[in-house]
Amino acid sequence: MMKFIFKRLGLNVALLALACLPQITSAQVYFTDTTTGDVNAGFRKTGSHQESYEMVVYLGNITNILAVPGGTTINITNYSTKQLTNMCPDNFANLQWSVFSSFEGNAGGLNPPLTNSFGSFPAETCFYTVPRSSVNVQTTPVGRFPYSSEGNVQGLMLGVGVGANSTSSALGATNINNNTLVVLEPINFDPNYLLTTYIGDTYQGLGSAWGDFGGLVFAFTVENTTPSPFTSATVSDFYMNVPAGTGKKQFIDPFTGSTTGNADYLGYFTLNPNGSMTFTRAAAATAPSVGTVTATLTNGFAPLTAVFTNTATGTITNWVWNFGNGTIITNTTGGNVTNTYAASGNYTVTLTVYGPLGSSTSTQTSYIVASPAPKLGILPLNAGKLTLSGSNGPVGVQYRVLMATNLTQALATWTPVLTNTISSSGIYGYTNSWPTNKAAFYRLVSP
Repeated sequence: MMKFIFKRLGLNVALLALACLPQITSAQVYFTDTTTGDVNAGFRKTGSHQESYEMVVYLGNITNILAVPGGTTINITNYSTKQLTNMCPDNFANLQWSVFSSFEGNAGGLNPPLTNSFGSFPAETCFYTVPRSSVNVQTTPVGRFPYSSEGNVQGLMLGVGVGANSTSSALGATNINNNTLVVLEPINFDPNYLLTTYIGDTYQGLGSAWGDFGGLVFAFTVENTTPSPFTSATVSDFYMNVPAGTGKKQFIDPFTGSTTGNADYLGYFTLNPNGSMTFTRAAAATAPSVGTVTATLTNGFAPLTAVFTNTATGTITNWVWNFGNGTIITNTTGGNVTNTYAASGNYTVTLTVYGPLGSSTSTQTSYIVASPAPKLGILPLNAGKLTLSGSNGPVGVQYRVLMATNLTQALATWTPVLTNTISSSGIYGYTNSWPTNKAAFYRLVSP
């Protein structure tokens, strides 16, 4: 139902664009709405404190927020305190404010992910604020929301931008209160375009004053309400929520590499008593470093079993191994992992480590070479000497011949009688001397 509203508004926007074509061609530019990761801030008052306007501010793309260095605080300059005063001229007390973002995707794909330098964010990913009860204590991250219901939140978040653009266009001439970054929405205007229509509670019976985007997912309000009197800063934490999948439909968090877990903490917004706002990026070092990947065995006959290790450093939540033979292992401890290559071939091994600030990847091209099992020829006995020979051996691979008088004894106790390298023609072989014992057993191993 929510997505129907969003699409209906999209149609209204198109009609408005046609109706206002002369104004558009005369350089009138209205509130920014791209539906591809727009970060919007919403300001409103409800109930007995309601003002004549609600205000929506475009803060840029989510990529810009993610690009703020860890631990750094930036000033939000996309609106002025004068504009906020125009929205609520009595004072800034009892002001409900929030920041949120999502994306619709782009043409040519069905709900495509949002891809940038920070990773690939699955469709329906949402970003939102959670108000702190204590300005110095971070809120507890909530679990990831189901994909089926998070899509409704996505539609409502995008609806705020669509509605703001529609209001901005319908109001006409741009000015301090109506431009690409800010629009004051008159509450007596078309209610389909108001911030309250989208951020309010629709289904849980809490009413339009409760900011939970319909009430289908959030069990809390995303809005922070300033006290009266408003004398000290209010703080809201900013989270990213990648949808949680079910069954075969799974969604990977680009920051953690996981399909489960909690929302990702990105930092916090602060609204000061003078109406100014700042954003502080979550403090962290850097993305983890993948280091060096090594294997106990990189060359040999198939089936070939190798144990892999790595020297990755930093804050890491997941080690994701792709062994090149269709096997992918997710390891949350960083310990050794084992893989067996049943078929011959050259295999590229990739390790990606994920952390709160990103990921790092190591790719070892053709790192594992599993050769076909060699063919054993006829074993002729000549003058009491046994000749072992064969073909189809992997060229340049070292092989050894071991001997024992008891077939069941441990391989490590067998006696090496030959160490050689398979020739350029793939031929290998060994001729034994007169054995001391009447019977002996031989093994061909590599390396």
